[in-house]
Amino acid sequence: MGKRRDDDYSDDDFDDEYFSQTYRPLSNLPTPPPSSRDSTAAQSPRSLLEDGGLLDSELLGPAVHLINLVPPAASLTTPSVPLVHQMLVRADLPFDTLALAVCILDSLSSRFSLSWRLLCPPAPLWPSLIASTDSAKRHTISGGPRVLGAGVGAGGGSCSQLLHIDCVNPEVIVLAALMIAVKFLDDHQERTRFYRTAWGDDMWTCEQINVTERCIMENLGYRLLPLWDPGLIADAIHDMGKAGRQFLLPPPTHPGSAAAVAAAAAHTRSISTGGKAFSGRGMLLTPVETPISETAPTTTYGP
Repeated sequence: MGKRRDDDYSDDDFDDEYFSQTYRPLSNLPTPPPSSRDSTAAQSPRSLLEDGGLLDSELLGPAVHLINLVPPAASLTTPSVPLVHQMLVRADLPFDTLALAVCILDSLSSRFSLSWRLLCPPAPLWPSLIASTDSAKRHTISGGPRVLGAGVGAGGGSCSQLLHIDCVNPEVIVLAALMIAVKFLDDHQERTRFYRTAWGDDMWTCEQINVTERCIMENLGYRLLPLWDPGLIADAIHDMGKAGRQFLLPPPTHPGSAAAVAAAAAHTRSISTGGKAFSGRGMLLTPVETPISETAPTTTYGP
């Protein structure tokens, strides 16, 4: 069988829709989406934060730190800093309560991710991922379950949608941690519907929030009092501020970028001494004559 020629294919033959439906990540860790041809720096998450004015908010550090503590194996969907920031703005909680939520997320073990993925009610699958659900049958419910308002279409076919756990926004884990912290510190507790609407902006169902809250409590062994320690709370507040400051730092320079090349050129010196060329730290470039030991025998050529 002959090999296919590479010149038979071009960029115009690349099907973005087919790729998005059949692409599989190599691990269970969050994988960044493929960059589009017309992507620009203005579409980066940092630019979105600048446009929304989040960089000047005192809740940026807590939002970033809470996002960093969401277990990466819980979902393939990357948590959103602006979404958690909006949640914190609506909740309007004191920093001690936020610090307790940080301690709660930081204390979760590796078993939480699997437990949450198996127990949390899934969400309707995105159309671009429907074709890729065969590889995720363990966490996919097809056929019987229907979403709200599902029925029989005009053509007689079922209008039910597939459900998948990765379509549940992982920020619900942060919401559940905040709810647990508030319930632990305040005797006056609201119903789940209140937190869903007032804090979560109706992004999740009450069942999803309750299951997430129960998974966190079971993973912690229902022990919250050891986390309410003045030293731990002070460290959590310090870490939230540190996360905000690190987020505001300029992104690191990649080794192959133009800025890195210019910086390397600025630190390179070329000097010439005694007819011998040196570069950088004085490494010799021009070969010199091999030294001859005085005790070595001398070989004479010619008559």
